[in-house]
Amino acid sequence: MLNPREWTEEYVSSLPVGEFDWLEVKGRRGLDLTLPQVTESAVRETLAKAISAFANSGGGILVYGLANPTEIWAVDDGGVDLKVKGSGTREWLEDVIPTLVEFPLTTFNVYAIQRVSENSELAPGRGLLIIEIGDSDTAPHQSVIDHRYYARIGGKSRPLPHRLVADIFNRRRDPQIQIDFWFEEAERRSNFPVLQGQRPIIDTHLHFRATNVGRVLANYVNVVLYLPMSLMPETNLAGGENRELDGKEYLVLTKRNSRRDVVGSEGFSPRYGPSWFDPILPGRSQTWDIFVRDMLWPDHVWDEEIIWELYADNGAVTRGKVAVREISMKT
Repeated sequence: MLNPREWTEEYVSSLPVGEFDWLEVKGRRGLDLTLPQVTESAVRETLAKAISAFANSGGGILVYGLANPTEIWAVDDGGVDLKVKGSGTREWLEDVIPTLVEFPLTTFNVYAIQRVSENSELAPGRGLLIIEIGDSDTAPHQSVIDHRYYARIGGKSRPLPHRLVADIFNRRRDPQIQIDFWFEEAERRSNFPVLQGQRPIIDTHLHFRATNVGRVLANYVNVVLYLPMSLMPETNLAGGENRELDGKEYLVLTKRNSRRDVVGSEGFSPRYGPSWFDPILPGRSQTWDIFVRDMLWPDHVWDEEIIWELYADNGAVTRGKVAVREISMKT
C-alpha cells in the first residue's frame, strides 16, 4: 500500500470496499461545516471517537469525502470544502485533532487531495481529507467528548471495556516479553583434540529466548521453567530442584537476565565476580541453553510439555506451555 502522503484521487477509488480495522471512510457530511445542519459539535464528537479508536488499536486511516460504494469508492457530492474554517480544513484538523483525546495525540498526519484535472470528480475548492493515525506510544486515549475509550473492532469504533483499557495501560508501563524455544545438536567442546578414528560427542541443547517485544526496558526478568524429567540427562548439570506437578516429575529451573564478569582465575577455572542484572532493551533478547537427553527419545517424551512462568519487573505474571514435539530443531 502506498504511503498516504502519496495517495491520489484515482488511488483512493481503488481502496478495498468494506469494513476494516485499519480504514474508515466517511462522506462529505461527516466533516463539511459549510453544509446546513452539519454542526461543529457533531463533527468533533465523531472525529474524537474515531481518533481514540485508531490510536488505541495500532493506528489506521480515516478518509472524508467518499460516498458509500456499490463496487468502488466514488467522490461524495464533489468532496469536502477545503475552507470549512478560515485557515483551511487541513490546518483546522491539524489544530483540533490533538485536543479531541486525552492524552493529546501527537502521532498523526493530515493530507488533502485536490482537483488536478478536468476529469476529476472533485469540485473546485473541494477535496478528500486523509487523516493518518499512527501507533501511539501514549495510549490509551480517551475521547474528551463522552469520556470513553474506543478501539477498532470488527471494522467499527467501539467502546473499550475496563479490562482492555487496563491492558493497554500496562503495555505502556510494563515490559512485554515473548518466550520461544528450539533444540540444537552441537559437538561437545573439549580441551583435548579428537583422536583419529574417534567420533566426536554430540550433545542436545534446549535453547530458550526472552525477547522484549514492547516499548519499555525490562530491568528484571525471571523465567521459571518446569522441564519434564524424561527430557533431562541422568546426570543433572543444570541445578534446580525436583517437583511433582499433576502427578508428573519436573526439574524446576529459574533463569534471570543476570551476568557475571570474569575477574580472575583459579587454576584452570575462571573466577567470577558478583552477578548483576543486564536490562533487556526493546527489540533485544537474552538466550539461555540447557543440556537435555540426546534426540533418541521414546514416543512419550515427545508428548511431554515444558511449562514456564515469566516475571518481568512489576508486570503481571504470564504463564505458558509448549509440547516437546512442537519445538523446532535448529540445524
